[in-house]
Amino acid sequence: MDRLKPEIEKLFCAKEARRRQLAALPFPEKVRAVIQMQRMAEPILRARGRQARVWNVPQSGS
Repeated sequence: MDRLKPEIEKLFCAKEARRRQLAALPFPEKVRAVIQMQRMAEPILRARGRQARVWNVPQSGS
């Protein structure tokens, strides 16, 4: 079990680093990430008979 501890700590550190990277993103990038997740989840939800809607947000010039 002790062999797993360094690997688990490494995973938690990577998770925390990723969370900090995402938190540092500008707001428009965060919205784009949410829309991408909605696009990924939509077919799964519809296949389960649930309603799903992807936000329709106009793209900016950047």
